[in-house]
Amino acid sequence: MIDEQLATVRRYKRAEVAQVLNIPDTWLKRWVTARCIPHQRSGNPNGKQQRGVWFTAGDILTIGRMLPELMTARQAKTAAAAAAHPAAPEAPEPLAADVLDKWASIGLD
Repeated sequence: MIDEQLATVRRYKRAEVAQVLNIPDTWLKRWVTARCIPHQRSGNPNGKQQRGVWFTAGDILTIGRMLPELMTARQAKTAAAAAAHPAAPEAPEPLAADVLDKWASIGLD
């Protein structure tokens, strides 16, 4: 498999997605609970025993496009302030635009 194919099958944890999107993890948790963002769940979708939430590359791209509509005015202000400050030196680099473009070009829209 090539890197692009591996990226399409990778499961991303909530903390990873929050870091890539540069938003607090708690926002994602709240949106997942409200089922207003795309995500994947393990277990029976109609049962009570659903455990584990993860995201696909396509989910991340869709959430990224949805962010302006999802955020409250206060959240948008917080996100803008966080973007103005440089990341911590030990923080991993967020996904580059060219990587996201590659994902989009292989049909992850």
